[in-house]
Amino acid sequence: MVKRIVIVAFLCIFAAFMVAEAGASLMPMSWGFPVLTQNQTLSTTSMQLANASDLSTSSVAFPTSTTSDILSSSFPTILQTGDQDATQLTLTTSDATADSSFMYPWFSMGGSAVPSMGLL
Repeated sequence: MVKRIVIVAFLCIFAAFMVAEAGASLMPMSWGFPVLTQNQTLSTTSMQLANASDLSTSSVAFPTSTTSDILSSSFPTILQTGDQDATQLTLTTSDATADSSFMYPWFSMGGSAVPSMGLL
């Protein structure tokens, strides 16, 4: 009798496994090696122009009169002329380049949105 109960229980369990629907928990897998690259270039040009001019004139003269009165010999005349020009031009050009790259291995197993955290 015990043997029949064990056989019936075994057949019931076997039938339950046969009737139950099949299913699986499938997880998506993805892998790769993403590379993020950033390139920057900067070019500047600057020009400065400065111009200065100085023109000056002055006159001083001593009269050569034959008379010896005090008024005619006391006012000299001196003549002086000066002319100065200065120009300065500055031209500056500079270039700068910066490159940066960031790489990391990426492996995702499961339905996680965070790479490498699919099993959590």
